[in-house]
Amino acid sequence: MKRGQITFDFLIALMLISVTVVGMISIASGEKANAETFDTAAKLKVFSVDMRDTVTKVYSIGEGFTVVKSLPMNLQKGESVTVTLNSTSNRVIIVANLNDGTFKVEQNLPVPVYSTTSVKLTPGKETFNVTAAYNETEGRTYVELKG
Repeated sequence: MKRGQITFDFLIALMLISVTVVGMISIASGEKANAETFDTAAKLKVFSVDMRDTVTKVYSIGEGFTVVKSLPMNLQKGESVTVTLNSTSNRVIIVANLNDGTFKVEQNLPVPVYSTTSVKLTPGKETFNVTAAYNETEGRTYVELKG
C-alpha cells in the first residue's frame, strides 16, 4: 500500500464515523422532544383524574366546601391552561396551550354538574378554587370553579 492510500482510507473511515455520530445525535434530540411531550401529556392526564376526584369530593361534602387546586406544572410566558366543568357533557375538560403544542384531556364526572364554569390559568396565576354551593330554590348542589 502506498502512503496516500492509507490517508484516503482514514478520511473515509472518519467521514463514516462522523455521519454515524451526527445521526445518533439527531435521533437522541428527537427522542428527547418526544419524551418531553409525553411527560407533559402524562402530567395533564394525572391532573384531569385529580380534578375528577376533587369535584366528586367537593360535591359529596356539600355547601361551602372549597378545595384550592394548583396546576402541577409551571407555565412559561405565553402559555395557558383552561379547566372547564362542562354541564352539557358532564365532564372536566382541560385544554393546555403550551410551547409543546395544544393538549386536550377530558374526564367523565361521576356526579352531576349543573352549571358550566371554567378558569384560565396563566403564569403567576396557577391556582384556583373548586367550591360547592347549594341553591335552595332548585334544591341542588353546584360545583363551581373560581379563579
